[in-house]
Amino acid sequence: MKRYCIAVLLSVTCGAASAEYFDSRTQVAKVTHVEPIYEQISVRIPEQHCWNETVAIERRRSATGPILGAIIGGALGNELGHKKSNKRVGTVVGAALGASLGNDIARQRGHNQRHYETVQRCESRDRFEQRQELIGYDVEYRYHGEIYHTRMPYNPGREMEIEVQVRPLG
Repeated sequence: MKRYCIAVLLSVTCGAASAEYFDSRTQVAKVTHVEPIYEQISVRIPEQHCWNETVAIERRRSATGPILGAIIGGALGNELGHKKSNKRVGTVVGAALGASLGNDIARQRGHNQRHYETVQRCESRDRFEQRQELIGYDVEYRYHGEIYHTRMPYNPGREMEIEVQVRPLG
């Protein structure tokens, strides 16, 4: 007479069944303890920080005043000269004096002034926070008086389905 040994294998129903088992059944097991599993993670939180800053702004200097002064001064110097050589000297001296005078007038009118403005400056900074994230549950359950352990992605509650698989040894 031949004898056969039969092994009973237990597994939680959240996995895939293997084709090598000959018989499997779904049973209910009593959950005796559930422990949540947490993992500490670091979370990057970008923040923008802004502030007001007073800055000096220099107005662009215009060349119009000195150029116009040189033209007018050169024309006047040319008219005031009596001879050809005096006209040349008068033109050059008149142009130089006219450019200087035009520059002074432009400066008095504020063409080369510094003024101040308030501008907003911003920069991004990263802040890191430590958080506890739930990653699963360690579950203890009882089946036919034996205690078993498994890890699950959810809390199964007071009872859970298990798959009992039977296959011959040998």
